[in-house]
Amino acid sequence: MGNRGKRYSPEFKEDAIRLALSNGRSVPSVAEDLRVNPQTLYRWIKKHNDAKNDTEKNRIAELETKLKAANRRAADLEETVIILKKAAAIFAKPRK
Repeated sequence: MGNRGKRYSPEFKEDAIRLALSNGRSVPSVAEDLRVNPQTLYRWIKKHNDAKNDTEKNRIAELETKLKAANRRAADLEETVIILKKAAAIFAKPRK
């Protein structure tokens, strides 16, 4: 069977994706200039976008976790302030 087609370097793919996503040119036009099958370029772009979305989803999940931890800490601190205010009020009363 052997090699089914050309192998392209990751750098070439990244450059092709960058060209296709910028400059306002169509994917078939970029593919023609680079002598790549348009379907191949579409597949590279989809894979690039999927990886980007996965990275963004992971970052969002990480930030949500940090936000929840910060909110818990803020709630704990607010509760501590309330307790300390009550204790200060108790100790501030004159003793008889």
